[in-house]
Amino acid sequence: MKLLRKLSFLGKIFTGMIVASIIPMLGGYLLLLQVLNLTYQNQLNREAKSTLAMAEESLEEAFQDIFDVLGRLSEDEAVGLFLVKGDDRLAEDLYRKLFAAAGECGSYASFSIYDSEGFRKMTVTDNKYISKKLSLNWNILYRADRHPGEYVVCNARLYEGEKRVEYLRVGKPVLDTNGEVKGYVIATIVKDNFDHMLKGLGKEQEGVIYVMDDFREIVYFSSESYSEEIVNAGKALFKMEAPCMSIEEDSFYYLDYNEECNLYIMYRQPMAFLNDMKNYVLGIAVLTGIFSVLVCLVLSYYFSRLIYKPIQRMQLAIGEIKKGNYETQIEVNSDDELGQLSESFNAMSKHLIDNTERLIQRERELSDSNIKMMQAQLNPHFLYNTLDTMKWMAKENGLPELGSMASNLAQILRMSISARPIIRLSQEIALVEAYTEIQKIRFEDKFELIVDIPEELEDCMIPKLTLQPIVENAIIHGLADCETGTVLVQASVVKGTDRFQAAAADGSALDLEREIIQILVQDDGAGMTAEEVEQLNETGQTAKGRTSGHESIGYNNVDAIIRLHYGEQYGLYTESEKGIGTKVYLSLPLSRDS
Repeated sequence: MKLLRKLSFLGKIFTGMIVASIIPMLGGYLLLLQVLNLTYQNQLNREAKSTLAMAEESLEEAFQDIFDVLGRLSEDEAVGLFLVKGDDRLAEDLYRKLFAAAGECGSYASFSIYDSEGFRKMTVTDNKYISKKLSLNWNILYRADRHPGEYVVCNARLYEGEKRVEYLRVGKPVLDTNGEVKGYVIATIVKDNFDHMLKGLGKEQEGVIYVMDDFREIVYFSSESYSEEIVNAGKALFKMEAPCMSIEEDSFYYLDYNEECNLYIMYRQPMAFLNDMKNYVLGIAVLTGIFSVLVCLVLSYYFSRLIYKPIQRMQLAIGEIKKGNYETQIEVNSDDELGQLSESFNAMSKHLIDNTERLIQRERELSDSNIKMMQAQLNPHFLYNTLDTMKWMAKENGLPELGSMASNLAQILRMSISARPIIRLSQEIALVEAYTEIQKIRFEDKFELIVDIPEELEDCMIPKLTLQPIVENAIIHGLADCETGTVLVQASVVKGTDRFQAAAADGSALDLEREIIQILVQDDGAGMTAEEVEQLNETGQTAKGRTSGHESIGYNNVDAIIRLHYGEQYGLYTESEKGIGTKVYLSLPLSRDS
């Protein structure tokens, strides 16, 4: 992951495309190989089970014929008389019967008759597999003697030097009327006979069929030879209940027990062809994978460059913006998300130019408003009237009010020339109180100032000299012609209100959840007409665009300063009724002294 973080954006896109294309492709190849392996393995299993079922069916048919012949011979009176009396006159008839049996099952077995001592008495086929003497103490005659009335299946072996030849004997005892064994009828089944029975099943290149007796001794194998290790590997199946299947070494083994023949039939299916098929498919997959990887590399590089080009153009444009070239624009060549992003960047660039120009204009207006505010506060008429009043009072009465007026005037002048543009509300209230003390002396206490400011709002920050001009308007214009009057200054905290929901010039709007400090300056004086109120409440204009008359210059400057500081959604709002009085609301964001 650290290495990925160090890559460029183009490198990340290219790497991501490669990973996103190659991993599913490799996963698909692996899944395809697994599916092909399972599919072909299932096909081999079906073929093996089918071969095993056909082998069993063929053996059942052949053994049923052999059992029928053995049954007829063992119950034939001529066979019994021949074994008891040994009459040569019966031999000719018996030979014909054996010959007929051989003709009936000649391709499946060779038939012989043995006496009770195990000596061969008659056969129509004289070969090395038909012994002249069989032991009564083991193998076929031993088992037939102990299972009279049954067909006994038992393996036989013939040694030719170091070579061992396995084959099969099937026998049934010949009984007299007392149930005593007089002899035996034996069918000898060799490899060629089994080959005829199986009718070509079990070719070595497809699979090998092994036939075993009850003692799990080999009596037949369809191949030219077999390995004891291979057979022993398959004999592990005897631990399971037949029919069953297992995978040992490089072969599939299938085992079933046929009760009709009393034989185990095992089919060994080599996996060599399956492995060859897997290797062949793997080779094709590798070649296809290499070609696919090359195609993925080329396409990933092409599309990553295609995606990166708009971003590169945007990166260069941002570099120009950093250098101060705000007029930079990006060429838009598409309608997709990147094209929309480029259009948004161009709009942002234009908006940035507009905002910069607006900011410069606002700074100019703020400077102009501050100058006008200072001019308004230092109105020569106000200073002249104050000083004139102080002069006549000093001459005529020698009253201490003169000192109070001088002190309050000094406080106002100090606050006016202070370098701090933002002060605490308590400081602004002190300035208002100093101003009203002077005006009370001038107007001989014709009005009363009431201040209702919660203690928790005294440290709120507001622009300097914002309340004094409003209070001055209330005294000079509202209460000038009244005998008595009251000026109320009241502060509270509110949420965003409908009164100040006008859209700002930059498209913003007041946050309804933001806390706002609202200061009310109210008088019970002359009031104003509806037209005058509407003119004062016009929004979306700067101080330059408002009425420039002397009576509203302080109001307009305060409104302009608040809007320039905090946005067009804040400022002054007036309610008034002729002859009732005037309410001026001053609203700005709540900010406390830190």
